Amino acid sequence: MKSRIGIRGRLFIAFGLVVIMTVVTGMIGWLSYSKLGESLHQVVQTNIPTMSLVAELSERGAAITGIAPALAVAEDELEREKIWALLFENLQGMDALLVTAGDSPDDVPVQGSLTSLVESLTSNLRELDENVRRRLWYRSIKEEQTQRLRWISADFLDEVEPMIDDTQFNIEVRLNQANAVGSKILIGAGKQDFNVASVNQQALFRIKADGNLLTGLIGRAPYLPDYESLRASELYLHEVQSRLYEDLAVVEGIAGSLSLHQSLEDILGFASGEQSLFDQRREELEILLIGKQLLERNRKLIEQLNHLISTRVERARDVAAKETLRSQQSIGRGKLWMLITVSASLILSVAIVWLYVGRSMVGRIARLDTSMLAIADGYLETEVPVEGSDEISDMAMALRTFRDQLLETQAELVQAGKLAALGQLSAGIAHEINQPLAAIRHYARNGEKFYQRGNHAEVQGNLEKISELSERVHGVIKQLNSMARKPSKGLYQVDLAEVIQNVLLLLEGTVKSCGAKIKISIDPDSQKVLAGQLRLEQVMLNLLTNALHAIENEDEKIVSISASLQRNQVELSIHDTGPGVTEEYQKHVFDPFFTTKEIGKGLGLGLPISYNIIRDFGGSLSLDTNRDGGATFRISLLRE
Repeated sequence: MKSRIGIRGRLFIAFGLVVIMTVVTGMIGWLSYSKLGESLHQVVQTNIPTMSLVAELSERGAAITGIAPALAVAEDELEREKIWALLFENLQGMDALLVTAGDSPDDVPVQGSLTSLVESLTSNLRELDENVRRRLWYRSIKEEQTQRLRWISADFLDEVEPMIDDTQFNIEVRLNQANAVGSKILIGAGKQDFNVASVNQQALFRIKADGNLLTGLIGRAPYLPDYESLRASELYLHEVQSRLYEDLAVVEGIAGSLSLHQSLEDILGFASGEQSLFDQRREELEILLIGKQLLERNRKLIEQLNHLISTRVERARDVAAKETLRSQQSIGRGKLWMLITVSASLILSVAIVWLYVGRSMVGRIARLDTSMLAIADGYLETEVPVEGSDEISDMAMALRTFRDQLLETQAELVQAGKLAALGQLSAGIAHEINQPLAAIRHYARNGEKFYQRGNHAEVQGNLEKISELSERVHGVIKQLNSMARKPSKGLYQVDLAEVIQNVLLLLEGTVKSCGAKIKISIDPDSQKVLAGQLRLEQVMLNLLTNALHAIENEDEKIVSISASLQRNQVELSIHDTGPGVTEEYQKHVFDPFFTTKEIGKGLGLGLPISYNIIRDFGGSLSLDTNRDGGATFRISLLRE
């Protein structure tokens, strides 16, 4: 016996080849990516930490560059402390980064330079912070001194204004004395006193004006922008001071001159000595200049830091470029070999899937599936292709055998269904035959007596009635014989009215015994349908028999048969006034061997056989339930 390789063996061989190609491809990929992994390891272990280091150093350097000017212009101690905390945090971050940086031999010089730069930057920022401390201290002193100057200036005004008022009073007294004696000219001692009071008054007015000017010059000193302005203000202050001393000498003898002189000395104390606002402003300007120098130095240190960072970045880029080139070369070689193996694997897979699995297996299974579905739907003439010599071909042979047996079984079931229906009609048919036979016997005896009497006319009448009754019996027997024969498979024009009359002839006894009323309404345009007469009569016989059984125990026993034209199809309806079909049973009425009748009164094959017969005609059979009771079977058939 010749051995064969079945589907399992063929698939094992086919997919074994695919697995081998996949393993080869995987090995090539593993070798390629192991080399790529070495390059990536170099980049990850060296370049990425370096790039991360320089990026964070650059970020912290940029932060210091942005924050340092804010420290230089801090407005109070609290703001200075906050800004210095941010600067110190970034400086500590730089130190930590340099401590944790790699110790590659190529990076040692750059590493040392970076450390030195960060130390210098830290020292410079500490000096800047101290410079800001001093500037804020001088500002607080300046504000305090300015406030004191305002209070002393107020004391000065309190001193000089009463003295001016006194001199004014003395002048007015002398003028009043002159008016009292009726003279408009002062003479003697009065005139001298008047002149002295006038001179003192003028001197006091000048002292007041120069004192206010002196206070303004000194009070403006802490806010002068440069050394030249300070020098010019001091020179002008000395001129004002000289004039004041001259005017103080004029009023030296009057009351309150000592206090006034002391007030002016207190004001001048803010222009020289330890309280000199001019000296304090010079020192503050010097501090601001040093702060600018420290900021400039800080900027240069940041530039050097950025330059070193750029140098380190360039080195890291060079190393990364070399490793990238190696990686690209490794990837290129791996791609080439993987492309070759993948292409070969793809070609092999396509050949297996398309030529064998697709065409030899799936295609055959699909064709076999189509045949199985068609047979399952009742198209038993469907061709079953048998190809090859494997399990699929065995399945096809089994399906073909099953189809042939199903054809024979269906034919036998149809014939058995018809014979079963005829058997159920036997009582009614016997009644239909017995009545004519009894009448024939009656007319024969009467005819014999009429013949003996010579009454030939009556004999002739009896013979004609006997002939009619014989034709009636012959028609019933002929219809039974035709229903019992196997029908032909061809389709042709069938007279629907004739079909209904033939079936009702067979059911005449059942209709009478049941007491049913048959209503027929056939549209003339729908009288002809495309079908097989004997098979259509069998369907009508099944449906009308079911309808008559349904109305056996009903008060109203009516079966309505109607036919109408719907588009290009004829719709034939059989409606009964029975109890109808429950919703639970509706989905099963066309299933084989399903019946609601008592045992012995039906096999449950009538409706399934009728359903398949109508479908063979190219039509459809369906069941409708009515709300008002009863059941309606609808048959749709083609006209041509």
